[in-house]
Amino acid sequence: MATLTRATFQTAYNIQSRSLDDGILGVSRNGNLHKTLDELRQLPPGEREGVLTNLSDTALNELASDVNAAGILGAGGLSHDEKRTLFDTLAESSTGKDLARLASAFDSRDDTQLLAESVANKGSLQSRSAYIEAMSPRTADNDYGRSFALGVAITEHVDKDAKAILTVLNSFDTGTSEGRASFDQAINSLPQSVLNNVLKAGVDKTAYSGTGFYTVSYRTETANKLLERAAKSEDAYVKGKIFSSAANVVSGMRAVQNNILLATKTTDSNIRGITERMTVLMNTDARGIIRKLNNSDDAGVATELGAYISEILRNDLEGGSKILGQQLALLQGAGTGQSPTDFFEQQVRNRSDKLYYRNAQDLGYYVGGMCKGVDQLNADSTETGSIVKSILSAGISAANSLGRASGIVSGLTSFMVDDVVKQANDDRSKILHGLQGLAMLVYADGERYQGPAEGPFNAKAGYMCRH
Repeated sequence: MATLTRATFQTAYNIQSRSLDDGILGVSRNGNLHKTLDELRQLPPGEREGVLTNLSDTALNELASDVNAAGILGAGGLSHDEKRTLFDTLAESSTGKDLARLASAFDSRDDTQLLAESVANKGSLQSRSAYIEAMSPRTADNDYGRSFALGVAITEHVDKDAKAILTVLNSFDTGTSEGRASFDQAINSLPQSVLNNVLKAGVDKTAYSGTGFYTVSYRTETANKLLERAAKSEDAYVKGKIFSSAANVVSGMRAVQNNILLATKTTDSNIRGITERMTVLMNTDARGIIRKLNNSDDAGVATELGAYISEILRNDLEGGSKILGQQLALLQGAGTGQSPTDFFEQQVRNRSDKLYYRNAQDLGYYVGGMCKGVDQLNADSTETGSIVKSILSAGISAANSLGRASGIVSGLTSFMVDDVVKQANDDRSKILHGLQGLAMLVYADGERYQGPAEGPFNAKAGYMCRH
């Protein structure tokens, strides 16, 4: 809570007055700015918090203009290091909302980022969360950086405000309960579309174009860092939101890579790095994340899940199948101590207080996502059959190792998979549709499950496996 004193109001008044009086030919700017910094640093943090609050947007714009003024003999603004000192001083004691107001006064991408770094390094957990929420609406304008050099147009496809948000998000220490709570609060405050822009900023896509060529490069360190922080969250909704945004970004990177004219040697490795971290995130709470994706997928087409699954399988069929097989087993109830049928038929109440088969529905959604992911690989029917068989075999193995309740195990066999592939008669779409039935529970004697939960499963899996 700010402590508003006479010194607080006087400092705000002095800053505003000096910003409007630059002296003859502007030679007072530099001196005025140093006076401002000195006054701010002399105030106790609690009193300093109210200074920005009492500066109008006009006054902040004038201050920003002075900070970046060009000139000599006192007409210039602040150097890079002096600017950082000013930002650090304000960030350590101002509200997040006011820091976001200050950010809007600076047009430069470098200034926006420098201030974000000060907020990340000096701001309190509360001010960082409030700053992120206040900055959120500014990411929709795709404010990209553009420059030209020796006939080459260079475009940084990174919204400056989204990058600023990501910088502050990555400052939360999710290894602590306080850091996790603030991180979760910040993520929950962001609409999915904004979080998509934030993850997009995290891959730092830069395009290079000129006469007869166009190529791109990526630097994914900050996106990877966010995924690593998310893996320590205890909120499945937060994890699902970040997983969805990461998949959205990966899908866009793959679309670029599939165009031979745009391909770069490093794109595949960058995609793999993100996908590996998505797997770590998914495996912290597969059921919770799938439930979030399912509930948020209004169209019911599992686009993000399909993109992730195709990348898991693309470069390592055996390793990818094991990953997906384990996730499939978890969604069938492995490790819960329940039999697959008991888990499958478990009912919970929805917001209308009506019972429904949530686990069956979530498993169906995941199976539908597998259909999408395998289909995106555009493999021939023989290879598609091998992929399906590999995933399901891995699922059987994972279910046994994770622990099923005694007496009920999957009766699915390689012969059953082979038979489905054979009956498809080289029609890969029929093989994918067969995946829906193969992922349904099978008793130890080979009899397929039939029961009340089958409908919710098919409602999810059937649509996506056919389309």
